[in-house]
Amino acid sequence: MSTTPRPNTALALHEKRYAPFKVHAVMRALSELGVDTKLLLAGSSLSQAEASSAHTRISVHQFLVVCRNAGRLSPKAGWAALVGGGMRLTDYGMYGYALACAESMRGACELAVRYHALATPVMRIAFEVEHDVASWVLPTLDEAALPDVDRDLFRALLEMQLGTHVSLTKHVMGAWCVPARAGFALPRPRHAGLLERVLECTVTFDQPRTQVDYPAEWLDRPPQFANPIAATQVSAACAKLLEDHKWNSGTSRRVYAELTRTPGRFPGIDEIAAVLCITARTLRRRLDEEGTTYKELLASVRQALAVDYLSTSFLEVDDIAAALGFSDAASFRHAFKRWTGRTPGEYRAGAASPSAD
Repeated sequence: MSTTPRPNTALALHEKRYAPFKVHAVMRALSELGVDTKLLLAGSSLSQAEASSAHTRISVHQFLVVCRNAGRLSPKAGWAALVGGGMRLTDYGMYGYALACAESMRGACELAVRYHALATPVMRIAFEVEHDVASWVLPTLDEAALPDVDRDLFRALLEMQLGTHVSLTKHVMGAWCVPARAGFALPRPRHAGLLERVLECTVTFDQPRTQVDYPAEWLDRPPQFANPIAATQVSAACAKLLEDHKWNSGTSRRVYAELTRTPGRFPGIDEIAAVLCITARTLRRRLDEEGTTYKELLASVRQALAVDYLSTSFLEVDDIAAALGFSDAASFRHAFKRWTGRTPGEYRAGAASPSAD
């Protein structure tokens, strides 16, 4: 099973890291139902202009405030399914383009999991393939561990998420690509018929888990806009955005600060945990919730310093290796080649070349 971390700590929920794509989508759908946008945004500290701006960054908490308002103000049951069903690839920026350019449906699903942290993730998503069925699986309320989210709001979030999966899959693969079936680990609601219309398949309730299923034989089919060159470029852009997310996360940012505090010295996880007044186990858990590890953060710091040394100094490779804490130059060369695809010598030569741009 492949999953993405859940933003289930109070700190992570309130961190403003995401473009307001999802808030804007809720605004769009609820406006069509006659809901006043100002009332929809009440308590979120967002103005209508901010919720429509590419320069705004929002938190998961702000998105949940808007969804809670939507549940109270919507004149139509099943509003969240309508939001999800109306989602478009362009509602997700670079993340959406990455899905569109993938070389296969399977590749698009794997990218959706890998870069889910870019999509204002409220809950874990899992993509599973068992025998002849490919499934998107969502958590229970207890598994999601979202503070201050009651059953009604959680049902709305599940309906929005499944609607989003179905809508984006059709945008990626074509209108023909609809689910074989969907199931909710919840009782049947009054708007069950609306759910079947949005999801375009039979929907059952009181199931062991919430999921939407597709024939696994479709996974090797190419998306309608598949492009291997664009896929590589957009995936790299998403990876860079995801890396930036790590540095902007609360615990990750503090670990980064400790790793860069003293040049040439990289404290271990136990030492950093002691500085943060938590146990190493708690630190590992918090980093996992933010989608990273101490090892990944250390590698990123070393890579950034290595690039800086090679680009701006005349230090020998042996000296750079020692400054970055490698046991020898060979280990550093191997790591740098893994990070960048080039040896330190090749990178330094390119950086010094006038045509390196």
